[in-house]
Amino acid sequence: MPQRGAGVKPLTIHQRNVRETAVKMRVRKFEVGDLDQVLVLADRYASWDTTPTRADIEGFHSANPDFFFVAEFNKKIVGFVYGRESSPPAETLDKWKSRKVASIETLGVDEDYRRRGIATSLLTALFEAFKQKGADLVTLSVPAAGLAAIKLYGKMGFEPRAHFLWKRLDA
Repeated sequence: MPQRGAGVKPLTIHQRNVRETAVKMRVRKFEVGDLDQVLVLADRYASWDTTPTRADIEGFHSANPDFFFVAEFNKKIVGFVYGRESSPPAETLDKWKSRKVASIETLGVDEDYRRRGIATSLLTALFEAFKQKGADLVTLSVPAAGLAAIKLYGKMGFEPRAHFLWKRLDA
C-alpha cells in the first residue's frame, strides 16, 4: 500500500505564498477611501517619468472609474492598475486593424507581494472592463529596465510594437 502523500512534492514557500494570496486577495474597483494607500504604492512603484500625485489619482478615478482597480489583501491595498480608452485617428485604427483601443496607464504592486499573481489578476479585471466597453486592442509603455514587467506583459500576450529610444546631447 503506498504511503500517504507519496510522490507528491511539498509546496515551495513561493507556491504557498501564491496560494495564500489567491485565497485572501480580491480585486475590486478603486474607491475614494483607497486614495492614500494607492498614493503610497504609486510613489514607490509606479513612478517612471513622473510620479502620480493625489490630484492625478483623483483624476484617474473621476475620468475613468470603470478602468481603475485595486488588489486588496487582508484589508490592505497591495496593488492597483489604471487604464483608459485611447482615441487614435481613424487611419491608425485601420492600420492596426482595430475598432477601439485602450491603454494601460499605470500598474503598481507592492514589492512584498510580487510574484503571487496580483498583477495578472489586476490586468485580467482591466481587460474584462475594456472588453465590456468594446476595446479590441490594448497598448502600454514600459521602461526598458523593467525586465520583470516586460516578462509579465509577454506572458499576458503583449507583443513589442516599437522601441522608444533617447540620447542625451552635450550642452
